[in-house]
Amino acid sequence: MTDNTNELDVIVAEALSKHRSGDLSSAATAYDIVLARDANHAEALHLKGILSGQQGRPDEALALLDRAVSIAPRDPRILTNRATLRLERSDVVGAIEDYVAALLHAPDDADLHFNIAGALAIAGRLDEAMTHLEQAIELDPSHARALANLGNLYRQLGRTKESRETLERAVEVAPGDPQVQHSLGITLTDGRDYVAAAARFRRALELDKGFIRTAAQLFYANIHACDWRDRDKLIGNFERLIDSGAPAVSELSPLITLFLPLGQKRLNAVSDARALSIQPPSSETPLAKETSKLHVAYLSADLGQHPVGHLTVDLFHRHDRTQFEVSVILLAPPDGSEVQNRVYEGVDHVEDVSRVSAGEAAKRIRELGVDVLVDLGGFTRSARPEILAEHPAPLQIGWLGYCGSSGGLNDVLLVDEAVLPPGDVDAFAESVAYLPGTFMPLNNVDVSDAARDTRADHGLPETGFVFCGFNTPTKIDPETFAAWMDILKQVDGSVLWLREHVSTTTHNIQTAAHKHGVDPDRIVFAPPVADMRDHLARHRHADLFLDTFVYGAHSTAADAIAMGLPVLTRSGAAMPSRVGASLCRAYGLRDLITDTTEGYVWTAVELAQDASLMQARKETLASGLGEARNNEKFVRKLEAAYRRLWEVKVAGNLTPGKPLVITSDVN
Repeated sequence: MTDNTNELDVIVAEALSKHRSGDLSSAATAYDIVLARDANHAEALHLKGILSGQQGRPDEALALLDRAVSIAPRDPRILTNRATLRLERSDVVGAIEDYVAALLHAPDDADLHFNIAGALAIAGRLDEAMTHLEQAIELDPSHARALANLGNLYRQLGRTKESRETLERAVEVAPGDPQVQHSLGITLTDGRDYVAAAARFRRALELDKGFIRTAAQLFYANIHACDWRDRDKLIGNFERLIDSGAPAVSELSPLITLFLPLGQKRLNAVSDARALSIQPPSSETPLAKETSKLHVAYLSADLGQHPVGHLTVDLFHRHDRTQFEVSVILLAPPDGSEVQNRVYEGVDHVEDVSRVSAGEAAKRIRELGVDVLVDLGGFTRSARPEILAEHPAPLQIGWLGYCGSSGGLNDVLLVDEAVLPPGDVDAFAESVAYLPGTFMPLNNVDVSDAARDTRADHGLPETGFVFCGFNTPTKIDPETFAAWMDILKQVDGSVLWLREHVSTTTHNIQTAAHKHGVDPDRIVFAPPVADMRDHLARHRHADLFLDTFVYGAHSTAADAIAMGLPVLTRSGAAMPSRVGASLCRAYGLRDLITDTTEGYVWTAVELAQDASLMQARKETLASGLGEARNNEKFVRKLEAAYRRLWEVKVAGNLTPGKPLVITSDVN
């Protein structure tokens, strides 16, 4: 080592000290002095590259790190820092290459295994990511971040038991880390241990009171358990946050906010914030002018044993193949269900992108030549809005699976005038298109071979009025429940038939009934059934479906309507509360749409006490259904909407952020 080299190394060491202390200007000057004397000083190039990145000059930073790597290609530190920069620039492939190269020279570095796992996960290479996380933990059993990420990855892959065990280890290692507490809470929620989940979320909030995502998940765990103790406080905090317009609004889950009585503008503000937090695409997919046959692809994680799968499977089979090519893009691995097999049979192409990155998924959609991408997921749990942000299709339409705005990630939201009154259109970042009648299809399932059972088989009274509410218990809010109890108290001999959840939820519902002065035995719980036919058939034993207020029945209301069971709904101020009204309006039950809690209770009591009036509503519904169950006309109006929207898009008259009302004329 020459004296000059030693002197330069000393300068670099001093500069690094200033760099670490935050004196970036002095550090930059010192690095420049070294490079002026030795332009190939690898460490000076390396550190100045890091500094340039910190100062918001990524191109300069990458050029410096490239030079440093060319001089010291075996230095894992330089390779790792270039990988980090590449990852920040969305060059996932380049980042992985650098991490792999670094591992060749530092195979026992736990942090390196951790870092490459993150890049692999972004690339959708989940199995490889899992292997590297496991290696990181083997090298460093106290690596809390690796434990947390491995637990999260197990959860993503549906391995809930392993996820819980791994995250519990992470909590033991880092009990003061709110993120670790949060991750364990999510897994406990997945495992339906809502009390334990809420405890973890509360602990995370004790550690970090500004942890917005945790506050939202606490609300979500509580409503699963029908535990409403924190409800008003949490809602007030969310309202203040949204109204502030703070960047932290993007941390709220748009899905969870659908359960909050926030109004449409606040709900849209959350969706807009989340959409803005997703990296926008550099360009849109080119628009083909040929329109003789449109390629329509449905994007969803739910095209299997899920309400969306059951509602759409019949539609795929009925598309006019002379006018439309039909594909499905799967965001979840195949579930092997009967309904998913029927989906496969009803489409021209199936593309599984469940294990690839958003960029790769978008690339495959483009390669398929999709003209119209119909997003069925929005911001639901298993959706991938980052794929929509890539804008892989010329025309992107949000429909059915998520009752809310995409924040402009889609070009169009497809609704009807009941679920979204025209006066509310200006609140949406995307254009709005209206279907005539209802935007909801019906479940076309033959129940003729379903079990012929009796009320007694379900624990229901042979006589007496049966109110039914098969919504998930998460949708039961205190005001709705109070109205239900008021109805039961006014209708002697009546019972309320609810969907069974976990024992904690049942206990809390029974306790709440007792507090309202209602015998808990008057609430009957319907256990889950595997066969959709059996689920639909049991509606025969109910007299009236009672909708929830804030987040109303969607597929469950469609199921009731399809089975000829009238739905009583209270229409609210936002889309999630208005789907019941959409269905009632379409099938002749306008008088079962109420605007107030008082009207809702009064109507329920009147129908329960007047058998002829109740029978008349059932006959009206039967007449209104007509041929609707076979979905043929529904598919034709859906196709007409796709065609019309494509024409408007080609003409350049469809611009996200500038709402445009388009009405299909197909009845």
